[in-house]
Amino acid sequence: MLKRTVLGASVTILMLASWSCSKDYILDLGAESFPGAGTWLINESYVQWGCPGKDCIPNLTNPRMVKSGSSELAFLDDNELVVGVKKGDDYYAFPHSVLDWHEVVNMEEYTISYCPLTGSAIHIIDDRGFGVSGLLYNSNLIMYDKESTSYWPQMFLRSAAGKFRGEKLELGAMIETKWATWKKLFPETYVVSSQTGYPRNYNAYPYGSYRTDGSVYFPIESFDEDLHPKERVIGVLMDNTAKAYSLSSFDTLSVLHDTVEDQNIVIFASSADDFAVLFKTEKQFSVKTYNLEEGEAVFTDEATGSEWNILGEAISGPLQGEILDYGDSFICYWFSWTAFYPKAQLWVGE
Repeated sequence: MLKRTVLGASVTILMLASWSCSKDYILDLGAESFPGAGTWLINESYVQWGCPGKDCIPNLTNPRMVKSGSSELAFLDDNELVVGVKKGDDYYAFPHSVLDWHEVVNMEEYTISYCPLTGSAIHIIDDRGFGVSGLLYNSNLIMYDKESTSYWPQMFLRSAAGKFRGEKLELGAMIETKWATWKKLFPETYVVSSQTGYPRNYNAYPYGSYRTDGSVYFPIESFDEDLHPKERVIGVLMDNTAKAYSLSSFDTLSVLHDTVEDQNIVIFASSADDFAVLFKTEKQFSVKTYNLEEGEAVFTDEATGSEWNILGEAISGPLQGEILDYGDSFICYWFSWTAFYPKAQLWVGE
């Protein structure tokens, strides 16, 4: 085990540079600290302590939000990724540079969850509130809900143990993209301020070269070498099928139609601007306008000619007001997708 101090915070990590799944690295959690041992819906051999105990990484609850241009956003670089959502008529951005340090942000009726070890962010439609359990599974954040203390491996999208064991998370639409892209598309956006009440250096990334190197910090059940471990993919889950799409295959803004387990889907994606979003729909789309300098990203469906924005909302035409089904999809690192879903299909372009 290697201990290192990163940006003033003591962090204990288990480095598995060869991505070994050797049992030598499995930790004995003990019954007291591992409630329900023997009954979890996941392989308990790969449940690890990432940090010591509940709330060892503090979540944020209804943090201060400021408008784009505020001095409280000086930490936010144009190339930094943000998680963006729309609520009512307003837009909200949650920077990775804040999520790296807090991982869970609870708002009034939803939660944004991000695991920096697996590069996975999800928008949860739920008002129970979640926290960081301190546990990991396949190097991925295990949350607990503050209503029942059930345990929720984030990429599993369901509770693995506790009162809500087996219950699925409901995901809401979101866009994960560069701050420069998000603020051009939605200039009136609200953003999580650096004034969180915690003494964190939001100017700095706490994991060194982890986003681009080949390291995996904790044991994982399986590993696939088809892509670099930190290649970002957008994955979709159907009842019996998991499929991933490599973001690097979408050079410029593209529309991809596909069928997964008899379900028609569409993906709007651009590796140049670091985003991909997936919807379940039979509609056939094409790009009408994409001009970031003018804040335009508009798609049309072939059947009606209605215009749609990047969040899957029909903004004009016969279908105005209709919203596409986001489904169970999210972006993550390739290694983590195959750790959770080793039989997943992979699309890498033509």
